[in-house]
Amino acid sequence: MIDNHGPAIRGQETIYALRSPAGELLAGSNRFSDVPSGYSILEPNDHHGSASHYKLFNGPLGPNALVVGVNSGDTDELARIVLISFGWATAIVLSIGMTGAAILAYRTRRRISSLAQIAHAIGHGELSKRLPISSRMDEIDIFSAEINVALARLDSSVAALKQVTTDVAHDLKTPIGRTFLVLEDALNAHAVDEMRTSVETALEELRSIANTFDALLRIAQIEARSRTARFTAFDLCDIVGEIYETYEVIAAEEGYELTMHGAAGGCRINGDPDLIRQLLANLLSNAMRHTPVGSRICLEVSRGEGQILLNIADNGPSISDEDRAQVFDRFYRVEKSRTTAGSGLGLSLVKAISELHGAAVTLSNNNPGLRVAVQFQELRA
Repeated sequence: MIDNHGPAIRGQETIYALRSPAGELLAGSNRFSDVPSGYSILEPNDHHGSASHYKLFNGPLGPNALVVGVNSGDTDELARIVLISFGWATAIVLSIGMTGAAILAYRTRRRISSLAQIAHAIGHGELSKRLPISSRMDEIDIFSAEINVALARLDSSVAALKQVTTDVAHDLKTPIGRTFLVLEDALNAHAVDEMRTSVETALEELRSIANTFDALLRIAQIEARSRTARFTAFDLCDIVGEIYETYEVIAAEEGYELTMHGAAGGCRINGDPDLIRQLLANLLSNAMRHTPVGSRICLEVSRGEGQILLNIADNGPSISDEDRAQVFDRFYRVEKSRTTAGSGLGLSLVKAISELHGAAVTLSNNNPGLRVAVQFQELRA
């Protein structure tokens, strides 16, 4: 059986040898000799001329000894191929990874360097600059976008501060100059009555200046959200009714017709009642100041879908679209000659109060006249 089986095995991967007790080869291959009993491993070129090692087993078969040897050449070759493949794969992945990391680090350094240059320029006063944003919208781009939003708000705030500073200097220069002239006239006056008149005029100018600064301070406090601590739930119709009763007499004395229409109650909002009174007073004062005597002014409160709408409309002269876009700016006045009383802060205060209460204030044509609409969120029970 061994003589027949041995040559039939492809490539001689398995070798059989049957020896007698005296060591004489009875059948099979004569490649192995002096094989110890049991399991053993024969290394390459170890007296058998093979480039691969064999795993051997030597055991008794009757009175004889049977040696079975299994060639590990295929396994060794497979291990070699796997080792070489793993080595090349590791080298390729490592080289590609290091190259990619170097490219990514270079591009990231370039982007960060660009961001640092722009940040340096912004830090030195160029607030109009913005951080670049690529089409990838990765983490750096998202961060840059948020920074750009903050920079836009900062730029707007600084521009508004510069404009307010310029407007304050421009609007207060004239009354302060008049005050100096009036006080100088008072010093040079010989009669007590002339001196008293000059001092009273100077006091009026100083009161106007003080009122301007007081309005600016109130606007700053409101925009800083420092007045929300006094918020409470109240009925807007009650406040409008109070203001109407107060201004109805004043309007009649000055030759205006003031009426009130709309809801009688149930218009609850959350806010500061005193600031809402200030808002209404400013709007009614503006309406009477900028309309001719005999004009009609109407207060109206209505309810919508989750909204409370406050309207103040008149039938006097309206204002242009260009002026409507700017009347809420500090010190802006439609009357460019500035011959009438006022500081140009009334509607700025109205806008600040509206924004504090989460309300939207809009201007529209009343055909004829102007309509001011303030839209509040209704407070649900």
